[in-house]
Amino acid sequence: MALATGFGPFGTDAYLPALPAVSVALAVSASTSQLTITIFLIGLAVGQLLAGPISDASGRRRLMLGGAVVLVLASAACTISPDAPTLLAARALQGLAAGSASAIGVAVISDRFTGVEAAARFGTLSAIRLIAPVIAPGIGGLILLVTDFRGVFVFMTALSAVVLVVAAVRIPETLDPAQRQPGGLRHLAGRMGALLARPAFRAPVIVQCLATAGFFVYIGGSSFVLQQQYGIGQGLYAIVFATDAAAMVVTSVLFRRWIRRVPAGRLRGIGLVMSSGAAGVLLLVVLLAGEVPLAPVWVLLGVAVAGNGFCIPATTVLAQAAGRDSAGTAASLSGGLSFLVGALTTPLTGLVGVQSVLVLALGMAVLSTAALVTSRLLRPPAAATA
Repeated sequence: MALATGFGPFGTDAYLPALPAVSVALAVSASTSQLTITIFLIGLAVGQLLAGPISDASGRRRLMLGGAVVLVLASAACTISPDAPTLLAARALQGLAAGSASAIGVAVISDRFTGVEAAARFGTLSAIRLIAPVIAPGIGGLILLVTDFRGVFVFMTALSAVVLVVAAVRIPETLDPAQRQPGGLRHLAGRMGALLARPAFRAPVIVQCLATAGFFVYIGGSSFVLQQQYGIGQGLYAIVFATDAAAMVVTSVLFRRWIRRVPAGRLRGIGLVMSSGAAGVLLLVVLLAGEVPLAPVWVLLGVAVAGNGFCIPATTVLAQAAGRDSAGTAASLSGGLSFLVGALTTPLTGLVGVQSVLVLALGMAVLSTAALVTSRLLRPPAAATA
């Protein structure tokens, strides 16, 4: 399940070192190059939004297998895309398929486990899924040493084929037919509306959207900022990104260990304080000092990213607990909406026309601080005990 749901982060992060190369190879601007990330994330969001409610009606396994087949085909199409419009279309389809796997993975855990056991497994799944950002940039950087950006998509095609085989062999049907809900657009929309009307569900989703937006500002902007402003190569950037992602793996492992003793809402608060505090310090340092050496930027970005290792699984726990009666729909809304917001903020540093640490830190600080403030203002009773 972690392999299937981990393709989404891998599809983003293995490709990050290649963004400048895509700009050159396809003769497009930096913002257009970043758009290939954005369109993938939009597809990832839409795939989650569609797959979760549909799986509540039709079951998990068939949808997982169908999505894996599309993932193989779309990844292959990315490999042979001759121009930017074709690549964007293939990336959108790739994101749709990856999003389907992500939503179903969360729903499967909700089908099988409840309470603290479910929370611990969400933490485990997050830790395993976060291995993808640790190794993906390094893999992407190594591939780019011997070939162009298309080689990254060749690797994704091979990985998606493994996902298909593993899904066919290892992932069972977990939703009993007696527990399935009515299909059709009216019923799907009704389930979504009913969940969003619940304060206990809506509050963690809003917080997750804001926190994810801050994280994806980093994802979309760090490649250009660090490689262009600091002049580091693709190999060193891959190391910087991998160590930041490794810090997030460490905090997600700590979440897995602490969730049996510490409420999810409190762990989420710790993560949000880490993210907003580190991004705020980085912004202040840049404003006061102007030019900042790479080392402190690296450390502060690592702390800001690490906070997501607490925040992401904690918000998942809170949202799934509040929407357990429609687990697939809950997974689709919490994951899909947050990725959609993240996709819209990914090209932020490119759209303002200046690729700098100042812009990167400002975007991360504003959004992560907004998430922290919102978590305090929207605090339903369930958040204190889940």
